[in-house]
Formats: sequence, structure tokens, C-alpha cells
Amino acid sequence: AILHGKMPSKKLPPASTAKIMTVLIALQYLPMDYPAPVSRRAVNVSPSKAGLTLGAKYLIRDLVQACLVSSSNDAAVVIAEAVAGNEADFAKLMNQKALYLGMTDTRFINATGLTEKNKKQVTTAYDLTKMIREAMKDRRIDEMMGLTNTKIRGSDGRWIELRDHNKMLWKTPKFVKGKTGWTRASRHTFVGTNYSPRKSIA
Repeated sequence: AILHGKMPSKKLPPASTAKIMTVLIALQYLPMDYPAPVSRRAVNVSPSKAGLTLGAKYLIRDLVQACLVSSSNDAAVVIAEAVAGNEADFAKLMNQKALYLGMTDTRFINATGLTEKNKKQVTTAYDLTKMIREAMKDRRIDEMMGLTNTKIRGSDGRWIELRDHNKMLWKTPKFVKGKTGWTRASRHTFVGTNYSPRKSIA
């Protein structure tokens, strides 16, 4: 049931909240210990980035953490290429999953949520709640969204520190979990949940 809503069906750019769908697709198609290589396209994507090493391989587990904890665009691109070969085909999988979840007012064009010229990427607050309710059914996603910071390491042996952008998580640990986002087109975006996957806010 919707307890309160303010323009819940208004279509707006999702920014990095799109990475929740990226993670859902990653965990659907690849095992957590699958090593995915970092392409030049991933390294050159716009910030925010984890700073993955070109040519190194990172486990899907660590790439998912980078997406959820530090909203890393380079990790999202690596995931997309590992699953589908390129972001365009990966976005098709994202949109298929969105329709399956009843997200009828959502259209993804990439794995990062970044704005692309002449391409429209939109979602609604109501659709975001459907997406995060599905995501929080997975204990792995739930646990990662509760991390304020963590470290990952690729095949090059270099450790990368990740820090969560969700300020509410720092103030009330493990209570307001979720995914933040920001682009010039979307401004600030957020979708979150408390302990129960049945209650969500966007």
C-alpha cells in the first residue's frame, strides 16, 4: 500500500539509482566469483569511479559492492560488458527486468544511470520502490547496502577503498539503506528502505 506520495508517477532521470537494476541483472546472470575484465571504455567512463585498473579482473562480488557502496560507474560498465558484451544490450536486459517487475514507466539506456545526449532514460518514484523491494529480497544486496565502507581488490593486487555516499546510513547505521544518485539532469535522487523489504521510500 502507498502510505504517502507526491507525484509518484512523474517521469524523471534515475541517475545512479539505476545501478540497483544493474546489480539485479549481474546477480541473475553471473556467479559472485566470476572474474570480469576491465575495458578501456570502463576506465574512461565519467565519475564517480572506483578507479579500477585497465586490464585487471575483478570478481562480480566486488564490482557489485562498488556499484552499491560508492556508486562506481566503471564497475557498472564492467558488469554490463561481462554480462552482455556491451551496455546497449545490457540495457535491454534491464528493461526486460523492469517490465517483469511492473516498472511500466521506466526506460534504461545504460548500466550507470548517466545522461546520454539525445537518449531518454527515465523512471518514477513508484517504479523505484518496486525495484528496491525486489532487490532487498536478496540478502547479499541487503548486506552490501548496509556497508558504510569496504575494500575490493582485483587481479593486479591493488586494494581500493570504497565509501558509501548515503549520508543517512552513516547517521543511522543499517536503518536507512538505499542508493543515492546525482546528475545535472536528475539532480539528487534516492531510493531506500528500512529493515523490512516491504517498506520503501523514493
